[in-house]
Formats: sequence, structure tokens, C-alpha cells
Amino acid sequence: MSESILPPKPTGPSYQDAPPPPPPPASGKTNGYAITSLVLAIVPLLKVVFGFAPAIPGISLLLSVIFAVVALRQIRRTGDGGRGLAIAGLGLCGAWLLALIITAGNSSSPSSEDAVIDEVSGGGNSVFSAEVGECFTGYDKLTSDVAKVSCDVPHADEIYAVVPLPDSEIYPGDAALSTTSRQYCTTAQSGFFVDTTMPADLVMGTYYPQAQSWLNQNHSVICTLESKSGVLKAPVVH
Repeated sequence: MSESILPPKPTGPSYQDAPPPPPPPASGKTNGYAITSLVLAIVPLLKVVFGFAPAIPGISLLLSVIFAVVALRQIRRTGDGGRGLAIAGLGLCGAWLLALIITAGNSSSPSSEDAVIDEVSGGGNSVFSAEVGECFTGYDKLTSDVAKVSCDVPHADEIYAVVPLPDSEIYPGDAALSTTSRQYCTTAQSGFFVDTTMPADLVMGTYYPQAQSWLNQNHSVICTLESKSGVLKAPVVH
């Protein structure tokens, strides 16, 4: 029987002992996705500080996370700069999410259902519970809630008349009540400005009931004076 002779086993380093390939050389440019990720993560800050933002914060944060992930993958493959920017974008998104969770957990504002119940029942926060001579700010059209304040501090409206509207079991409709309310409040000005005329820097405001409030017997229009600048700083002289 013949014996098979195997070739000698190779000696020296094998491919298994070879070092990993070196990282790609730096390209010298910053990854565009990384920059965009950080910019989008900053968008909600503009909303908080200035009250407006060029994009919806929730969408911008979602895009920021996506762009950061894409940037990190590209940087690992191409050697572009910007890894720190992408990580900063992810970190800011995480911080915003944490702040949102904390804010939602600490919120003690009443539910919309409670607010509607308060409004239609003539609760203390409803504009329809206010009286002539009172001042308020922060009108919420959905619930008719207002924040009553002293007329000696900055405010949005001062009530000069509360006029009953024509009674009806059926809601007259928004357009009809708007027209009627303006007519009634215009007429009521003559009883407020007896010896003077309404100053040129003031405008008339009307607050009339919505459908549900009407069905709960709020059948009056609240006539107010407002400043063209948006803020009254003292009681209106009349």
C-alpha cells in the first residue's frame, strides 16, 4: 500500500495573524449630516427662547437622530470629520426628550374636559363670570378661560359692558352672534364714554358664547377695550 505524502505545513504568519486594516485616512472635511444633525437638535431652543422655530420641534429632533446615525456610519467609512457634532446632536435630542418627560410628569394643569366643565358652568376662570370694570389676560377660545388681574398691572382687556343677547333655545350660530355682539358693544360704548370719546389707541373686543356654553345658559356678550399695542397698562380713563 502506498502512503500519501502531504505537503509540508506552511510556516510563518498566516492571514489570521494579520493586523486589522488601518482606518481610512482623514478627508479633511466635516460630514454634512453631522452638521445638520446638530443644527436640527438646536431648533427647539429657538422655540423656547424666541417663541418661533423654522421647523416643528418634534420633527426636527427625529430628523436630527436619523442624520446623526447616518453621519456616524459615513464617518467610520470615509474618515470625514464631524463625529463630535453627530454625538452632540444625539445628546441634545436625549436632553430634550428627558426635559419633555419631566415636564409632562410635573404638569398639574386641568384636563380639557375639566376646563370645558368650568367654562360652561360659569366657573371662576370663565370670561362669562367676569364683571364690568374687571381686567383679564390670556383668553382661551376653546374653554373661554381667562386670567383675571388688577387693572393697575399690564393686561389685555378691560370690561366696559356685559350685554344680554336675544334669548333662544337654539344656538344662533357664530356668524350671527359675532354681528349682533359687535352691534351691542358699539352701542354700549356711549354709556361708558359719557363725557369723552374712545381714545384712538383703543379698539373694541367682543367675547360671545360658543355653542356648548350657549346651551348652558351663557347668553351675554362681554364687551372689552383693548390696546392696539396689545397691552393696557392702566385702567381706561372715561
